[in-house]
Parts: sequence; C-alpha cells; structure tokens
Amino acid sequence: MKRSIQILFILCFCFTLGLKAQITKIDTYSNKIKGLTTSQKEDLELLFFGTVPKIFISQEEKPIILWAEKGSVSAIELNYKQIAALKNGNLLNSFKSVEVISLAIEKSKSFTFDDSYLTYFPNLKYLLINCKGELSIDEVKILLGNLKSSSSVSKDIEVIINETRTSS
Repeated sequence: MKRSIQILFILCFCFTLGLKAQITKIDTYSNKIKGLTTSQKEDLELLFFGTVPKIFISQEEKPIILWAEKGSVSAIELNYKQIAALKNGNLLNSFKSVEVISLAIEKSKSFTFDDSYLTYFPNLKYLLINCKGELSIDEVKILLGNLKSSSSVSKDIEVIINETRTSS
C-alpha cells in the first residue's frame, strides 16, 4: 500500500510539472482584446503593432533595430522563413527584453518551430501569429505542436492569432 502511494505521488508530481511548462493559451487577437480595458487594449496594440523598439528581420535575414532610442527591444518581427534568426548569438542581449515575437506565416507553408527557438527569451509573453486569411486555433495547435507539448516552454506565453487583411 505504501509503495502504491509513493508511485501515485511520483506520477502526480511528474504530471504537474509537465502541465506547468506548456503553452496553454491560444486565442485570436479579437478575442484577446474583448475583456481588456481601453488602456490595456492600447498597450497591447502598441506592443504588437506600434513603434516600440523592435528587431525587424529583413528578407536577407539581417537584423534591423527600429526605434532603439525608445529603450530596450520589446518585439521581434519576422516571417516563417526567417525563424533561424531567433538563434542569432549576436543579438542575445537584445533578446533578453523581448516580450513579443511577431511571426508572419502563410497558411499553406509548413515550418518547424520548437522550444529551441525560444531559449534566449526569458521575458517573452506573446507569440503573435500573423496570417493572411483565416487561421483556426486548431490549425495553430498543429503548426506549433512541437512547441505546445514541450516541457521547457513557459505556460505564461500566450499565442495570439492575428488575421491580416490583404488590400483588394
């Protein structure tokens, strides 16, 4: 009986540790802002889309730091082809203050995104997925399957889906 309780305790402990470290929050941008105050919406909009200090990864995969005079880097903006830039050792000091990674994807294109890309981002709060056209939460769960099941990613990271409009 004592042995069974010990095994049960160990299983519960391991299960609890695994749950603590997974991304569990995936939502759309429109749903995310519904419950926020006007001030919170403005702050989030500024962080996601505004002129905060950010690193933009160019098509040539060169980092360009924008609005650096406003303080430490708060955001990184790149597309799914440039994900390797998140492991750029030359930018480690800048990565420490990043709160959002803004990732533009194409629905029909596959890519790999796992916890190894988030190693250098201790203050990361959001992974903003920008996609032209509709992208469901279930599709994002599939795209980020390796990341979502990882035990080394903070449960505090929220994945936000932002449907971008194409001009007609």
